[in-house]
Amino acid sequence: MKLGLPIRSPRSAIGNPQSAIPVVNSSPLRRELGLFSATVIVISGIIGSGIFFTPSEVARQLGDGRWILAVWVVGGLVALAGALTYAELGAMSPGAGGAYVYIRDAFGRLPAFLYGWMALTLIATGATAAVGVSFGNYVLRLFGTPSHAGSMAIAAGTIVILTITNCLGIKPGSIVQNALTIAKTAALVLLIAGGLLLWTRLGDPPPALVAPAPRESLLAGLSAAFVPVLFTIGGWQQMNMVAGEIREPQRRIPQALILGIAIVIAIYLGANAVYLRALGRDGLAVSSAVAADTLARIAGPIGATFITATITVSVLGFLNVVILTTPRIFFAMAQDGVFLPAAARVHPKTGAPVISIIVMGAWSIALLLITQGDIGALLSGVVFADWIFFGLGAASLIALRSSKPDAERPYRVPGYPWVPLLFVLASCIGIISSFVASTRTSLIGTAILVVGVVLYLIVEKKRRSE
Repeated sequence: MKLGLPIRSPRSAIGNPQSAIPVVNSSPLRRELGLFSATVIVISGIIGSGIFFTPSEVARQLGDGRWILAVWVVGGLVALAGALTYAELGAMSPGAGGAYVYIRDAFGRLPAFLYGWMALTLIATGATAAVGVSFGNYVLRLFGTPSHAGSMAIAAGTIVILTITNCLGIKPGSIVQNALTIAKTAALVLLIAGGLLLWTRLGDPPPALVAPAPRESLLAGLSAAFVPVLFTIGGWQQMNMVAGEIREPQRRIPQALILGIAIVIAIYLGANAVYLRALGRDGLAVSSAVAADTLARIAGPIGATFITATITVSVLGFLNVVILTTPRIFFAMAQDGVFLPAAARVHPKTGAPVISIIVMGAWSIALLLITQGDIGALLSGVVFADWIFFGLGAASLIALRSSKPDAERPYRVPGYPWVPLLFVLASCIGIISSFVASTRTSLIGTAILVVGVVLYLIVEKKRRSE
């Protein structure tokens, strides 16, 4: 199979320096995803491994279970506000690239390029490498043979396999994604159902020997708890990146986002309620494996093994959805003339942007080797950079309502402008909190942004001279 053979390599008016900010209206990508697959991508983009460890961090900040659940409700509302905002953007511009396209049309080529640049150099590829190592750790834990070298090998091999799978087309990639998401969602539903069925039989939670005290003030506790919640509820925007491959996108994108977010909110609230019932606030705060400890109380030792397998599947599902969706950003950038021209090529048989997918997989493995699988080093700068463009993508809606008031909008976000403003505000809080918590790595991320600006100016100068 000649993966590099193009069926066509479109170049939009954006590649013309005389044009302003036109929109790519056509795409050689195949619209093969329905509502079910689109909703699955939303769910899998959110439910990775966060729900299995961040509830402990939230509990450490707050002293009352009611406030713990309340901050998760707020996180769900923020996610819903973002999803509603991106639903209008996705229905208005149902092409490949997601937030890259929205930022480009609203704020220009440079901010959009920087989003793609950061996704390639740090955000998506760093997350892929880190999650790959996490997947390797869980696989080896299941077999009782922990080894860093083994985790590295599993991570690299898994990235290669998923890269090849997604090069075969959106359909095989989505089939893998559907199966993984159904498995991990079903496992979480079983955890919640088991906790609810045995709610009265569990009795009082066991006492925690050394329970950390909550923050001195409720406001400080809520602010600190909001950061891990924001981390855990992100990821639903992955679906917008494959908007160019969704059937009836004007209808299906809003439906998938709203349905997927609603399902995740129900699962997250249910899981946290069961965690609190089984472990109590203090037990939840000191637990390093909240799901495993909860199922150990509900179903004994077999429960801990079951949830470890569930987390393994969940991590694999998140890894696949990142490799499935992110290359569409590079595809859109190549169409605009600001990335490798070959990245805009689509294979004639599979209909996949294989060069973009291969670039994504190759750099992810390179980061894996450069950092020697240091998950902290890989992830510490990701949140800071990610939420910058998360918020900028949402702000695009406000800018486009002003600059393009007559554009066709099959779906309009309710509560405009307050709903998108709420999400932009939450993004600003996430950016500031991440910078304060990880100043050094955030400065590294800022330096990478500056390099991106220089690179963009070089590319634009060369393009204009041609």
